[in-house]
Amino acid sequence: MKTLSEIRHLLVIAAQEEYDRRIDRGIHPYSMASYHFTSVIDKELAKHVDYKEWKAGNWRSLQKANDFYEYEIIFDEYKQNKGPLSSGLWAVSAYLNSAQAWATPGFAEAYQYHSVYGG
Repeated sequence: MKTLSEIRHLLVIAAQEEYDRRIDRGIHPYSMASYHFTSVIDKELAKHVDYKEWKAGNWRSLQKANDFYEYEIIFDEYKQNKGPLSSGLWAVSAYLNSAQAWATPGFAEAYQYHSVYGG
């Protein structure tokens, strides 16, 4: 069985490959949002764990599991990471943050309340 760090790295690779496929098809980077990578990340994650009943802590543990692979971080003049897996890292991080939020008790209710009443 793979460690959470190894699984997270495989998610990053899958997301980066999807990002590269989108670029090759002519999709502009600024038109991409993290939700465009959900199906790719879901599919890769399902190969390694049954995550359907995960709680917020499970998602948090996967998000923090980054000791398997040291990513090359290259910053541009605007302090944006332009390393070789930077887009995959961004997509996975956003996916995991969102999954953790939705798995947090009360989040769905608070989101719905805010959507209706604002504030």
